Amino acid sequence: MSSQLTRIKENFYIRRFVRLLRPYSPARPVWRKTIKSHSFPKLKKNAHKVLVATSTGSHWAMSGFESVLVAALKLRGASIETLLCDGVLPACQECDVRLFPDNRLFSEGVSPICKTCFKPAEKMFSELGVVVRRYSEFIHESQRKVLDSLVETIADKDLKKYVWSGIPVGEHAIAGALRFFGRGTLSGEKFGFSIARQFFRAALYTAAVMEKMLSQKKYDVVVFHHGIYVPQGVIGDVCRKYGVRVVNWNPAYRDRSFIFSHGDSYHKTMIEESSESCLNFEWNPDKDSVLMEYLSSRSNGSNDWISFQKHSQSETTELLKELNIDHNRPVVGLLTNVLWDAQLHFKANAFSSMLEWIFFTIDYFSRRSDIQLLIRIHPAEVLGTVPSRQLVFEEIKIRWPTLPNNIHIVAPEDPKNTYALMKACDTVLVYGTKMSIELPCWGIPVVVAGEAWVRGKGFTTDVNSIHEYKEILSALPKRQRMQKSVIEIARRYAYYLFFRRMIPVKFTKKNGFLVPFSYNIKSLDELATNVDPGLDVICKGIILGTPFLVD
Repeated sequence: MSSQLTRIKENFYIRRFVRLLRPYSPARPVWRKTIKSHSFPKLKKNAHKVLVATSTGSHWAMSGFESVLVAALKLRGASIETLLCDGVLPACQECDVRLFPDNRLFSEGVSPICKTCFKPAEKMFSELGVVVRRYSEFIHESQRKVLDSLVETIADKDLKKYVWSGIPVGEHAIAGALRFFGRGTLSGEKFGFSIARQFFRAALYTAAVMEKMLSQKKYDVVVFHHGIYVPQGVIGDVCRKYGVRVVNWNPAYRDRSFIFSHGDSYHKTMIEESSESCLNFEWNPDKDSVLMEYLSSRSNGSNDWISFQKHSQSETTELLKELNIDHNRPVVGLLTNVLWDAQLHFKANAFSSMLEWIFFTIDYFSRRSDIQLLIRIHPAEVLGTVPSRQLVFEEIKIRWPTLPNNIHIVAPEDPKNTYALMKACDTVLVYGTKMSIELPCWGIPVVVAGEAWVRGKGFTTDVNSIHEYKEILSALPKRQRMQKSVIEIARRYAYYLFFRRMIPVKFTKKNGFLVPFSYNIKSLDELATNVDPGLDVICKGIILGTPFLVD
């Protein structure tokens, strides 16, 4: 009951924040004060044309940062336009179930958050003297009616695979609905497909807007956050269709750092990168020391934006004792992702879903009494930006009301430190968690069953079929740590990710719960060339297409 009351109170404050306080977010820069005594350089005829396709204006952590990019790019001579939804879309990434306690109202098209979205964001960008394009400029009522009719003709079972004008709008719609509910499947949600249809409608509108816009206007590059969901995933697909260069970005893990990628969301580009391209830099003991010091801090998140780990004063042996795990017998760890997150971010390989992988693994170890299986359910199920409403523990309990004595589960709300637990394991099994990058740096063998970034990078065991997975499990326990040469490859890749791909900038700072970071710029001089090395890397990458890498 207490957790239910906590969730009700949390939802109340979130809705109140959206209704009253969102336009005054600390992540929203007030540019009229900053640029009073400054001016931007006059545009040259050959200036690079950049569209910052923010779209969801009240996502201040993102739109605020993109307004900083606008200012920095203008200082470097780029010609900038921005794009915002002005209430056209019936659903978007800003919508989730906590803001709409009556799903039926939302499914019928009521979207009160629009009132706190467009106008404040338009004001923020306009203060920088850039043209703000609206969705309504590029889609008229007659076209909306045509698309609305199309929405009604598609059966629920056909939504996901529907393609419009070469754009997989159905796939984006289902992704948006899953994120809305915080679930890996829509089954069991009374208004699941009603919500999915709103995202389907929004995906169609977005595709139509971008088709019209790019047929009328020419841009050298389109920049926008995430690169997945609705509308961002659709925007990316249309840009690629028209041959327009795309830059996507997201907040990274390290404090005050961001990750940028060319062509697509980093969720996809990091998987596609070859190990050679990631490891092609000089390695030395100093880098090794910097990396391992940072990885040690990851256990409590002291050097990160956000952490789901609690610092544990208990020794690993004490934690195992609390779980009735015998530290003298082999322990194999299993780390989950959040169900809806895994469904959207990781392509299936050997298994059709993360749940299928979990069930198979439990079933296997239920017949291996010689090994203890320790399942750590991801804390983000309850602590994440979009808390999960389909819980791994509940799904397991439905299938196994009573688990075998050798299988132990650490619930997402349990404060036990994941790092301390996994360091006691002979081997760790993962689907797609980022800990698959970190654990091998300590010599802990990792088996990857999903589409994690580490797949194919040379320091994990990668699963390609169920038969292969069973053979890998039958060879456990390994009873040894990884070889030094393989550990070095793991550390080089981790350094590449955390210190080369994650770009630090000076003007950000940690903030509170509802808005985890904010931007503090007192003068445009802070954004000028040669002042902030990280910002220089970002702006050069956007304008010239150079790699988003810190040397």
